[in-house]
Amino acid sequence: MRRTGLVVAVGLAATLAVVGCNMGRRSPSGFRLPRGDAEAGKAAFVDLKCYTCHSVEGMDLPAPTAAQVITLGGSRVLPQTDGDITTDIILPSSHFATDFRGGSTSPMPDFTRTMTVRQLADLVAFLQSKYRVGL
Repeated sequence: MRRTGLVVAVGLAATLAVVGCNMGRRSPSGFRLPRGDAEAGKAAFVDLKCYTCHSVEGMDLPAPTAAQVITLGGSRVLPQTDGDITTDIILPSSHFATDFRGGSTSPMPDFTRTMTVRQLADLVAFLQSKYRVGL
C-alpha cells in the first residue's frame, strides 16, 4: 500500500513538472522568437487585415467581414505558447484536414512570403497578451 502511494506521488510530481515547464509563453521545445512589441503587433493585425476573419476578445478593432469569424484571445486551459501562435499564423492548415489533393481547408492567406519576422514577433506578442490561463 505504501509503495503504491509513493508511485502515485512520483507520477503526480512528474506530471506537474512537465505541465509546469509549459506554463509560460515560451515553447518547451526550444522554439524562440525575438521579443515582440504588443502595440506594434496590434498595428500589424490591422495592416495585415487579420480583422477580416478574426476578432480579438476585449479589443476595439475594425469589424470582421467574413461569414465565419474566429475570436482570438480569452481563457484557455493551457497557455498559448509562442510556437502555438506562430504555427497558427504561418501554417493554419495544421489544424484542418486536407482534401484528397493535399490542399488546405483553411481560408487563411499564406503570409510566409509577405510577413516580416518583426511583424510575426510583434503579432505573436499582441495575441499572447490577449490569452489567459484559467477556466
